[in-house]
Amino acid sequence: MDIYLWQIELKIFLLKDIHFKDVMTKVATFIDNTLKKNEKWNDYDKERKCKGYSFNSLYPIMRNGIYKKGRVYTVQIRTVVEELKDYLMEELKQNTTEEMKGLLTEVKHLKTRKTMDKLVSVTPLVIKGKKTYWRKDKTIENFVDEIRMVLIEQYNELCNEEIDKNTQIFTGVRFRNRYPIKTRFKNKYVLGEKVELDVAENETAQKLAFLSLGVGAGHMADEGFSFVNPIWK
Repeated sequence: MDIYLWQIELKIFLLKDIHFKDVMTKVATFIDNTLKKNEKWNDYDKERKCKGYSFNSLYPIMRNGIYKKGRVYTVQIRTVVEELKDYLMEELKQNTTEEMKGLLTEVKHLKTRKTMDKLVSVTPLVIKGKKTYWRKDKTIENFVDEIRMVLIEQYNELCNEEIDKNTQIFTGVRFRNRYPIKTRFKNKYVLGEKVELDVAENETAQKLAFLSLGVGAGHMADEGFSFVNPIWK
């Protein structure tokens, strides 16, 4: 099944200063608030299933740690669900929270190129487990395999097809952080990684890597984590 992927560029005006430690929560709250305005999408967002979208944080990154009141920033939201794309295009620019006001939305239809070489995490990539941090009970091989299984499960659910669970998707991983990335999120802390994942060249691996651009390459993508960008050959 073909995968269709859209990227929404949302311009946001800040009504208050936001500390960098709180920005992930505030962006997630803004998007959640938009979905809650519609009964269908509110129910959709509450369901325990693949949500079919992911998003990053405010851009440009503020090096002094404060996103300033009165300035305009950009958030990228990607989705593989066309109806959700249409809803967000209209409603995000009309949404307002205590800290943010939507201004403009633009959409691009993203298309795959010949071969994807790598996936690079933009926001911390999160893999949940029984422990608070995956390294306490998983190996690096387990970590990569968990990402692989998450993508296969999401593809099967979204596309109503079954992919062989033994399919190789990644051939290597590099960690770009020496220590876990600790992010404050909704009154708790989430531990994640900044990684590069080498993508296998087989057709299924390429298809699932492209899917990850929309749904994320790990857990909590619908909360702003595990958002990834491609590097093409």
